[in-house]
Amino acid sequence: MRKIIYTLLALGITLPALANAQGYPNQPIKLIIPFAAGGPSDVLARGFSPKLGENLGQPIIIENKPGANSILGAELAARAAPDGYTFLTVIGAHAANATLYAGRLPYDPVKSFAPVSLVGIAPLIMTVNNNLPVKDVRELIAYTKANPGKVSFGSSGVGAAAHLTQELFKQVTQADIVHVPYKGTAPALNDLMGGSLQMLTDTPSAMMPHVRSGKIKALAVFSNKRVPGATEVPTIAEAGGPAIDGSTWVLFLTQ
Repeated sequence: MRKIIYTLLALGITLPALANAQGYPNQPIKLIIPFAAGGPSDVLARGFSPKLGENLGQPIIIENKPGANSILGAELAARAAPDGYTFLTVIGAHAANATLYAGRLPYDPVKSFAPVSLVGIAPLIMTVNNNLPVKDVRELIAYTKANPGKVSFGSSGVGAAAHLTQELFKQVTQADIVHVPYKGTAPALNDLMGGSLQMLTDTPSAMMPHVRSGKIKALAVFSNKRVPGATEVPTIAEAGGPAIDGSTWVLFLTQ
C-alpha cells in the first residue's frame, strides 16, 4: 500500500487513472495535523490538500490534534490502521521528540511511520510585539540583559525548530529570555499581538502578514542572506546579532 501512495503522490496529473487501476483510494483520506489550526503547518496542509484530494479523487479530511509538541497527533496516526488512509504532517519537533522523550514516546518515531514526501523548508523570522522598545537584534540583546527574566519568547512546543533556534540564540548571546511553549503557532501569535508575549520566531508565511499590517515587528531572519517574500527583513547578522541559521521543515508521513 505504501508503494501505491508514493507513486500516486509522485505522478501528479496521472493520479486519477493510477488510483483507479489499483483500487486506491476508495474512501476519504484523513490528514492529521498535530498542531492548532492557523499555524504554518496547518495553513500549508490546507493549501495543498484540495488539489491532492482532486488528484486522488477523494476528499482530504483534516483533523487538528494539538498537544505535547506534536506527540498526541503522532500517536493518533501511529495507532491508525496501516491502510494508506491516514497521513500525518510533522515538522522538526517530530525529530527532536525522539531525543527529548527517548524511551517515553507511545510510538517509535522512525519505525511507526513511513516517509511520503518533504513538503517544504522555510527559514525562521524573529518577531517581537509592538510594545517592546527595541528596533533591532542588538537592542534586543541589550534590553534583555538590562531586564533579566522580563522578556518571554513563545514557540509551538518544546523541541520545535523555533524553540531550539531561540535557545541557541539565547546561549550564544547570553540574552536573558524565558521560553513559553504553546500548542501551536497560532495561540502564541495571538498572545504576541495582544502584548502578553514579547517574542516569537516562526516562518515568514505565518509572521509576515502581521508584520506588514503593523501588528508586530520583524527584527531578523535566521539566515545568512535575506529571503524571498521578506526581503525587507535583515539577516540576524545585519541586525546586530550572531550569524545563526535556523529553519524548519514540513514532512508527510503515513504508517
